[in-house]
Amino acid sequence: MMRWAVVTCLIAAAGAAASARQTKESAEAKAAFDRGLAAHNAGKTDEAVSAFERAVALDSTSSLYHMWLGHAYSRQLSSASFLRKPFIARRSGEAYNMAAKLDPSSIDAAEARLDFFLGAPGIVGGGVDKARAEAARLATLDAYRGGIATARIAEHEKNGSEAERLYRSLMAQYPDRTAAADALVTLLQNAQRFDEAFKIVDERLARLPDETASLYNLGRLSAVSGQHLARGEAAMRRFLVLITDPFRQSHAHYRLGMIKEKMGDVPAAAAEYQAAIKLYPRHEPAAAALKRIQQR
Repeated sequence: MMRWAVVTCLIAAAGAAASARQTKESAEAKAAFDRGLAAHNAGKTDEAVSAFERAVALDSTSSLYHMWLGHAYSRQLSSASFLRKPFIARRSGEAYNMAAKLDPSSIDAAEARLDFFLGAPGIVGGGVDKARAEAARLATLDAYRGGIATARIAEHEKNGSEAERLYRSLMAQYPDRTAAADALVTLLQNAQRFDEAFKIVDERLARLPDETASLYNLGRLSAVSGQHLARGEAAMRRFLVLITDPFRQSHAHYRLGMIKEKMGDVPAAAAEYQAAIKLYPRHEPAAAALKRIQQR
């Protein structure tokens, strides 16, 4: 009887030790993930990759950790050598595939994997056919996001008229969601159809004056087109008051720099570009713009 009591105690102790070890590993994985996010937001891509790899090693069951590892690999591609790019791209795809496998209901993982399929060549796992399949799967999770994905595929295939039709249809069906309007404004901006793009933004801001996406779009349109500069500056300054994400703030300061340049205020433009770089040191367009005006 005593022997079985001892055995029972040993089993219980082993279970408690295993549970404690798992709890410690889970906490360490979360800490590594948080370090990865901080490094990613600061533009320290290699540090982010290392931290996310550590998080995944400690907790391989987390869809979120795999997805962010994929994001870090994707960003690492921009500075990788030609020979390393295929290996990093493949790792990115593998991370996104695992994120979707671990949590098939995750819309973020589905969209990340779709982005990879559209951007990566077939040799490393990309492809439009795979993107179409992922868009169809995404539509079962969220019809709106699935519609956005289908429109993005149309854009990818240079079918702008079909993409525009889909975006406008989604805007009519889901007037309180912003992604379709954002995408359509970008499409029109790229086509230099500025009046139409401003009309969409103005209509949304008349209804939702503090909608951050539309405030940013107004500022960006002004920066790119050179039109409505005072309104664009005011919108972007309001955007900066409403959001706290350093990465998004960095982009806002960059667009403000463009606006101030078009206004002829070079010192103010330089200050905005410097603010963008301070918030996100790897903001290459801001760095290039600052270097250009400093060389005048």
